[in-house]
Amino acid sequence: MEFSPRVYARGHRAPLGLKACRQRNLGRDMEDSDIEALKKRLQTLEDRNAIVDTLNQYGQALDYGDFDRLVDVFTRDAIRETKRLDGSVNRWEGEAGTIDFARRHSHAPDLYHKHLAFNPRVQIDGDTAEVVSYMFRFDPRDGEPSFIWGMGRYLDKLRREADGKWRITHRISEIEDQWPGRFALKGGPGSIPASDPVSAQ
Repeated sequence: MEFSPRVYARGHRAPLGLKACRQRNLGRDMEDSDIEALKKRLQTLEDRNAIVDTLNQYGQALDYGDFDRLVDVFTRDAIRETKRLDGSVNRWEGEAGTIDFARRHSHAPDLYHKHLAFNPRVQIDGDTAEVVSYMFRFDPRDGEPSFIWGMGRYLDKLRREADGKWRITHRISEIEDQWPGRFALKGGPGSIPASDPVSAQ
């Protein structure tokens, strides 16, 4: 259905098709190249938000033992590596490795902690992306303020999969500083040492 500029002058709204968009710009034609550029910018913003959602999903799922959502963060062929302060590297491969990691890691309500990813630097190239973000883990103690149990960086590679979701294909967790032990929220000392390969992620 065509709407003339006169109709717009009366304040009526029209479907925002290409012609309507041109008319709303006071007769100034918007070139196809301009529209494509806007589409690309919008897609980049949507992709970036989706990637950050994936990073946040990891921490929330891990901290509360939501195994299905944790597994959904990674591709089926994903590789996870944790570089520790002593130079050792823990490695998990594929979906089986992710499931094993998820089942062995501490989570609420037995142990409370918060994994947070900050200041992500996102670089997108088509259906792949690389992200560097800061990582902090906060833990509580009975009768005392919460403390930073560890900090470092996540070095992530992601891929947009067939269902449109961005998932991590390769994660390197670089631990740069770490508390020598931790305490559970309930029941006093938690007895989980910093050397534990699973709980320290």
